[in-house]
Amino acid sequence: MVTICIEAKADEPFGGTVAEELRKARQRSSETRFPERLDWLTRSLLGVPAFKDDERLLVSDVVSGLPYQLFSAIAGTLLEAQLQGATTAVFVVHEFRTNLTEDAKLAANAGALNSFLHFFCSVNGGPDEDLHLRPGEIIGPISITERPLAGVAVMPFQIPLFIGKVRTDRLI
Repeated sequence: MVTICIEAKADEPFGGTVAEELRKARQRSSETRFPERLDWLTRSLLGVPAFKDDERLLVSDVVSGLPYQLFSAIAGTLLEAQLQGATTAVFVVHEFRTNLTEDAKLAANAGALNSFLHFFCSVNGGPDEDLHLRPGEIIGPISITERPLAGVAVMPFQIPLFIGKVRTDRLI
């Protein structure tokens, strides 16, 4: 069984960066559990802590500029695959291009995705070369490195992950 999760985009970015989303979460509530979830995501998916300090006040330079939405989408894909008993997980970015979208923003999104994927793959045994995932392409399988963390759920490392991109052009 295969689980496929799709992130649909026009020309909006992949949410805020890790640093921006952390700041927003802290502004919403001083009781937020976002720092713990963020640290779990970065440690589980990348093998690096999200913070420079044990108090979780200073976000790591390594992850601060990465798009948070890609962390949550990839983790969500793997966790849903585990929940469904799937043997393969596929995460797809479905990009829509219209007369109202801006090609410069689409290019910026492609750059953000490719930068994230390069780092993500490099720490998980994926392709080592510079990644330029283009519409109609898929990479994988990527096997998440097992990184058990005390007292928290383990990211499903045994499920092969594929990441792809498609584009629907609606230019008139």
